[in-house]
Amino acid sequence: MRVKKITLRDLEETYCCMNETPPGTSWTESLPESREWLRKNLGTHVEGYHLLDEDRVVGHIYYAMSEKALIPYELEPGVACVYCTEMMRDYTHKGYGTVMFDYVKEDLRKKGLKGIMVPATDFKEFMHFELFQKQGFKTIMEHAPFKVMYFPLTKESINIKRIDLNYQPSRDKVEVTLFNSFFCPVGAHMHHLVKKVAQDFGDKVKIVEIEATLEAVRKYGTSDPLINGKVKLFGPASEADVKKAIQEEMINSNTGIA
Repeated sequence: MRVKKITLRDLEETYCCMNETPPGTSWTESLPESREWLRKNLGTHVEGYHLLDEDRVVGHIYYAMSEKALIPYELEPGVACVYCTEMMRDYTHKGYGTVMFDYVKEDLRKKGLKGIMVPATDFKEFMHFELFQKQGFKTIMEHAPFKVMYFPLTKESINIKRIDLNYQPSRDKVEVTLFNSFFCPVGAHMHHLVKKVAQDFGDKVKIVEIEATLEAVRKYGTSDPLINGKVKLFGPASEADVKKAIQEEMINSNTGIA
């Protein structure tokens, strides 16, 4: 087992999580789009490490420096902000996660980074906070469903502030706001699904698309799809979930249901 920093030569081996999605899962269709996003942004808005068993990628950690991380937090410079981690099922509960994290911690320490921050969650299926507790991370901020955690490298604590959701939708009709960020295949899939469902409502729904730049994420406090300025969906929701969320806002805003 070995760990390596990813480069553009590793592009076709990224997102090992997509190798274990259930058959027929539609978000795998967005994998090429996410790899293209990673290609364009590697070294700026995303960096990463792969865990390899011989030449096979079996785990990853993708992150960005706090100065460039597309996340709704203000942090001091010099902190690695984790977007996501993954370990393939056959390699879990065998200590390989610790192998990967130990390498990453030491490599980032040598580069003089202050520490590693991660917005962990309460969801067992995705970035669960217990996984990071096992690696020595401590909770420094909570806002459901997130537990923001930190591991010190050269600095014991850091300044961090959550950027509150700050988006004012249109008032004439229900607005679906989409941020064009395709780092995660699941997120890219949800972007297209939400847009498709919104289009099915015709002129009863207004669709607004915004480039998910660093400035936009820090201005609006999110890169998740919004329905009437609200985050109503998290993770891989179904078409029925999206439709219901839009209909709820139609009722609340007295615009009627399609």
